[in-house]
Parts: sequence; C-alpha cells; structure tokens
Amino acid sequence: MTEVVRCNGVARTYGRGSRAVVAVHGVTCTLQAGDQVALTGPSGSGKTTLLHLLAGLDQPTVGTITWPALGDQPRGNVAVAFQGPSLLPPLDVLENVALPLLISGRQEGDARHQARRALETLGIAELSDHLPEELSGGQAQRVAVARVLAAAPRLILADEPTAQLDSALGGYVIDLLTDVAERTGAALLVATHDETIAVRLRHRWSMHDGALREAA
Repeated sequence: MTEVVRCNGVARTYGRGSRAVVAVHGVTCTLQAGDQVALTGPSGSGKTTLLHLLAGLDQPTVGTITWPALGDQPRGNVAVAFQGPSLLPPLDVLENVALPLLISGRQEGDARHQARRALETLGIAELSDHLPEELSGGQAQRVAVARVLAAAPRLILADEPTAQLDSALGGYVIDLLTDVAERTGAALLVATHDETIAVRLRHRWSMHDGALREAA
C-alpha cells in the first residue's frame, strides 16, 4: 500500500513555561491510500490539532510529519472539511468550490470546470449561483463535500463534519465523504464524537489527553 502521510514521535505544544499546553504528544501513525479511519476521543483530546498537523496547517514542536506519496508537498493534495461553516460569504457556491483549486495554482477556467463537475456529481448543480447565506445547513455541508471532491485529493481530513446535522443528514454526509474517498483513492480520516458515525468507517483511532492510544 502507498503511504500518504506518516507521523513519527509528533508532539505539539502551545505556549511556554507554566502556561504551556501539550495538545498532542508521542504520536506515531501512518495513513495509506484507501484507508478510512474514525478518530474518536473527548473534546480537548487533541483531535483537531492532529488533523491540522496532518494537513500541514500547523507544524509539530517535536517529531516529523512526511507525506511520502505527495513528495512532501501536501498543498493541493490534501482537502480539509472543517467543523462548522467554512464557506466564504461573499462568494457564490461555484466560486467557493473552485477557490482551493485556484489557490493551488489551477487556471480559472479549469478550476470552475472541476467545481461544476463536482456539484453535478453530488446533484446540487442548481445551487451554483447561490450565496452561502441562501443555503440550508445540509446544503452547505454538501457544498463543502463538493469542494473536497473537486480537489481530487490524496488525503481527506474531516473535523466533526456532522456536528451540526441531524443523524440522517449526518449519515448522508459521511456516505458522501467515503464515496469521494473511494472515487479518488484517497485516505480519509474523520474526527468525530458520534459513535453512529465512527462505526461507518473501516478503522478507528482513539485519542486521550493528546496521545493516540489505539490505532486498530
């Protein structure tokens, strides 16, 4: 199997001295292409920090993170579905979906084409010219998933993507994420408190007090 991301002895500390907070410590793990993993643990256990480290959005205080299949360049190959609203209010749906592609260096015409295809795949192309304020919570989450699909990433990281949804819609969003992962062959890691969501994924990692205690 192809390793997409690898952590070796990773720790992340915020602050110094008596005010230092160790958010993640001693984490060693790998995600391979095709993996689908639920990351569980209580609030404050370090799940979000670990996702940000894996995405390259933050740097470890100690240890190393590499992306063997990405040439150690996660930009453009990693898609993050953040907890809560993540669409930019001034941009319409098509522009929101195309934005990560533009940031990664794609030409505008190609980015808009890929964004339109992703919206069509998820059956929400009719929302293309809507602003985020005109969307329901469920529609906004589906647009966020379309943004992931358009990027065709090698690594998908989702932070509590169903926290603001009812159980039926939450299950649907997880189905969309797993479908996107299977379409692209990406590794998928979903941080969640919800046991009904966790059991939908093939494997489970558990975090407690910043430590990854189980990778089964």
